Amino acid sequence: MRFRLFLIVLLCAALIPCLHAKTRGLGTVGGRVVDTHGKSVSGARVILQESGGRDPQVTETNDKGQFWFASLPEGQYDVRAYHLGRISEWRQNLWVSPGRQTNVTLHLHAKASARL
Repeated sequence: MRFRLFLIVLLCAALIPCLHAKTRGLGTVGGRVVDTHGKSVSGARVILQESGGRDPQVTETNDKGQFWFASLPEGQYDVRAYHLGRISEWRQNLWVSPGRQTNVTLHLHAKASARL
């Protein structure tokens, strides 16, 4: 019985570095979407892509106007939001670092004033 317990503990100790290596290098982009008055916008769509336009991802803001993109490989990303005919400018070259969250606030404007 003690030998089995020893083997289980040994196996768990051996797996911990493997699990850590699998998640190492991953970060998060998160933030808020606000209107021209600085009020949070719920239900806004947020687009995140690698700088250069690769691998786009989409999420929606929660009831507090917050959003997150988790488990992102280290690198540079671009992000923007849109909601009911309003759009934010691209926030470009956001750096995602392992184990960290990169925070950004996106301001919605009429489409004509945002650079597409």
